[in-house]
Amino acid sequence: MIPATPLTGLLTALGIGLLIGLERGWKDRADPDGSRVAGFRTIGLIGFLGGLFALIDTGSGLVIAAGFVGLALLLREGFEAQIDVTRIVSVKTMVAALSAYALGALAVLGHSQAAAAGAVSVAFVLWLRTPFHALLHRIEEKELSAFLRLLLISVVVLPVLPDQSYGPYDAFNPRSVWWMVVLISGLGFAGYLGVKWLGSRRGIGLLAIAGSFASSTAVTLSFARFSRNDAGDARALVGGTALAWAGMIVRTAFILGAFAPSLIAPLALPFGFMLAVALGTSGFFLLRRETQAAPDLVLSNPLDLRSALLFAALLATALLLSRAAADMLGPTGIYGVALVAGAADVDAIGLSMIQMSAKGLSAETAAIAVALAAIANTLLKGTIALVAGEGAYRRRCMAVAVVMALAGAAGLGVAASIGLI
Repeated sequence: MIPATPLTGLLTALGIGLLIGLERGWKDRADPDGSRVAGFRTIGLIGFLGGLFALIDTGSGLVIAAGFVGLALLLREGFEAQIDVTRIVSVKTMVAALSAYALGALAVLGHSQAAAAGAVSVAFVLWLRTPFHALLHRIEEKELSAFLRLLLISVVVLPVLPDQSYGPYDAFNPRSVWWMVVLISGLGFAGYLGVKWLGSRRGIGLLAIAGSFASSTAVTLSFARFSRNDAGDARALVGGTALAWAGMIVRTAFILGAFAPSLIAPLALPFGFMLAVALGTSGFFLLRRETQAAPDLVLSNPLDLRSALLFAALLATALLLSRAAADMLGPTGIYGVALVAGAADVDAIGLSMIQMSAKGLSAETAAIAVALAAIANTLLKGTIALVAGEGAYRRRCMAVAVVMALAGAAGLGVAASIGLI
């Protein structure tokens, strides 16, 4: 939007400079007068200068560029002298001043809203110095690597994949499959960060919730192993495990609701019954816990490209098998695939049902398949607890898994009797 008058643009440019200068001046407020190369007022005037040079520019941009180069040379002299005295090398204030000049020019050129938003962003990033430095000290190499890999598979790889179906039954769409990989990888990474931030000091319940977004199976295995330690409270561990299983139900429902809302109503009863059992068990055992001790969750690499590729392969296989089973055996074939593949990864079945429902599969059939996958996955985690756990923990977890499975089956039955499925 072009400013109503040149004066409006110049005043906006001055305000942009003063905003950035405010942060710089506040940061260096304890320095003696005359020791700063550029502070509150100076950067404010630099923003105004950028607007003024833009106002007198003929449209070629040469005047603005000349002013920018001249300002950079002038600031360089001042900051070199400051570095010689203080022996502290930092160019943040110089970059901030040059940003104020450029944004001031942008405001006069008719982009005052973008320039103002840029000034706020620059000032905010400068103010975040302490939190950013603290974050750098907390980040481990594997976490930075995982974050960059997440950006790689989402920002770089995803846009270049063809949005076209290939293979038998047109079951494989590279972009759709990879988008699902990005979604699950992002949720897993968020869960990993939640586990790291919470740590064992926050208690089993919160740790289980965060861990369930990364992997409820990993939570089950970690808690099962901890149950073999004398420090583990079996009742609290059972409650935490059940809470992680509840998190799996919630996460699956969230994904379905985001991409296939038509599946939510048919799944309301089976998922609701399973969630009620998991939450009821969790509340019962966590309220009766004897200790606050919590295990250190053993989560894999927060984002392993090999795991992402394996999940993509599993999802593509589930899609192919589901469509082949639907073609040859009808809904019964889909349900069989859901039980087998869902035991390994309920996300793969859930996402494949999202894809198939978009291609014409009825919401009722897709919902039953997802519910069966959740039931099979819960029983598998109960088996993991039974095999890897100890004493009362293993028996109680297996009992909870069986009750959840029966509740899910009952929910399917009730939903069918009232016409939801």
